[in-house]
Amino acid sequence: MTAKQATPYGSWSTPITTTLVTSSAISLAELAATPSSLIWVESRPEEAGRSALVYQKLGSDSKAEEVTPDQKWNVRTRVHEYGGASFALSGEDVVFSTVEGPVYKVSRKASGSWSEPVQVSPPSDVLRFANFHAHPTSPSLLLTVVEDHTNDKPSTVVNTLGLLDVSSPSPALHPIASGADFYSTPQWSPSGKYLSWIQWNHPDMPWEGSELWVAQVNRGADGKVVVEQAVLEGSARKIAGEKGNVESVSQARWALEEDTLVFLSDRTDFYELYRFEEGKNVELLLSEPTNSDVGSPDWTLGASTHAPLDTSTWISKAKDGNLRLINLSSKSSTVVPTPYAAITELRVISSTQLAVLASPPDAPALLAILAIDGSASTATPTIIKLSSSASVDKDYISVAEHISYPTRNDLEAYALYYPPLNKRHVGKEGELPPLVVKCHGGPTGSARQGLDWNTQFFTSRGFAVVDVNYGGSTGYGRDYRNRLAGQWGIVDVEDTIACVEHLISTGQVDKKRVAITGGSAGGYTVLAALCKGDVFGAGTSHYGISDLKMLADDTHKFESQYLFALLGGTPKEVPENYRGKVPSSSAFLLR
Repeated sequence: MTAKQATPYGSWSTPITTTLVTSSAISLAELAATPSSLIWVESRPEEAGRSALVYQKLGSDSKAEEVTPDQKWNVRTRVHEYGGASFALSGEDVVFSTVEGPVYKVSRKASGSWSEPVQVSPPSDVLRFANFHAHPTSPSLLLTVVEDHTNDKPSTVVNTLGLLDVSSPSPALHPIASGADFYSTPQWSPSGKYLSWIQWNHPDMPWEGSELWVAQVNRGADGKVVVEQAVLEGSARKIAGEKGNVESVSQARWALEEDTLVFLSDRTDFYELYRFEEGKNVELLLSEPTNSDVGSPDWTLGASTHAPLDTSTWISKAKDGNLRLINLSSKSSTVVPTPYAAITELRVISSTQLAVLASPPDAPALLAILAIDGSASTATPTIIKLSSSASVDKDYISVAEHISYPTRNDLEAYALYYPPLNKRHVGKEGELPPLVVKCHGGPTGSARQGLDWNTQFFTSRGFAVVDVNYGGSTGYGRDYRNRLAGQWGIVDVEDTIACVEHLISTGQVDKKRVAITGGSAGGYTVLAALCKGDVFGAGTSHYGISDLKMLADDTHKFESQYLFALLGGTPKEVPENYRGKVPSSSAFLLR
């Protein structure tokens, strides 16, 4: 093996070029699974960002099929603007929403091709649909979240729950629930006797205060759903959740046996699994809390990080890309290792197989099937689809180190640190690497585990990179997230600077060569950090926020009151917080 050459940091030769970073990359999302097939959405930059629906029959000779091969079909919903949950199975058919709004149904032919999509939502240019769920015995009846933009202002857009009958020659939409500002996660119970949903109201975001509701379904003498009134009057009741930034609930789904509903709640700080059974109190699914987040905030619809594996076992994601098998009777669990740094979505195929969207630490994100063995000691993967065709020797790939560091008031903050790495180069003796600091968006977001070619572009050249999870980031519980309440532009900046100071004090980076970058809310942090102190020599703000008052005045319904908690009140209540916390676009300070 050739000895590494001592070369100045930042100038190392590397195969990770701009062409490699941008080549053949797609996004994989919105996974669905049956015992015989997988369906997912691919977002394709080479097709102007179009989201295509892809189907693959399970089996050794199966190949991926395009459900929507014509580029005029963009499978995406704009409900809550961020979308998600844009398609669902309806018996043997697939229904999907389009970016323009209408819902279509498509069928797979015996030949393996797909029929031309047929519209199954009422004619309208103001309605948007998402988060479909088919009735267990009448699959043409779909629960759906409906967003009405007849009056297209944040204060007048109307969100409801509806029942869409996709079998009718004349598409019919029946109202189910209304009155809340937002809805998500409508679910039929296994027999169709009950339905559940999550709702929340301004000024809460769904991760601040949301509620889980259950209602009995109105059925006729023949047992069929009475579509004109899908919920019995007065039967709906709240099961969990509390408005006012008290308790958030998420991802409610029914067990395979009737009358048991499992969901996420952060009532004990972290998003843990809870169980509701008729006639019993809500209780933890496990005997003891794990003190870790099973899920993440619902920026988009359709998240899936836990599910029933069989009638006696629940499966969920665990820390560091692992899985957790939970015995429903004993409330005990077993952690199953996987080869991944993070699992973003999971769907059950069978009691021994799981489909996942996951991120390895040193390879592109992927779609895979995991075989769960009887002893639950390992999860064996079969790769179905890679998000990128780019590939380099793993000796060029820097793997994240999860670090903690001291910040203000004797608290800890967190980050993902990537040291410089290159199979052919090392730094010159006595020299320290320059540092690139990344600030995630949201700001209620988090630095993502897994391979990011943009990060590797720098680390393979001899830069260190740190992706900061400042106070307010998700994945560390409600209390950590609430550090940013009323403190946006303060805590995020101070934690970012404290991270740099920690890396400097521990001798890992060159204090004279530090740059900062971020987009959207992360771009706001960049601008504020550049104007505070002399830690950073340069910075880039990508589509960053630079006028908070303008943002508050001109945004969509979902985020229209988001800033109030982050900045301590409305523009009328605390006008100084909307003027003084962020530099104007003319105040760039690049040294």
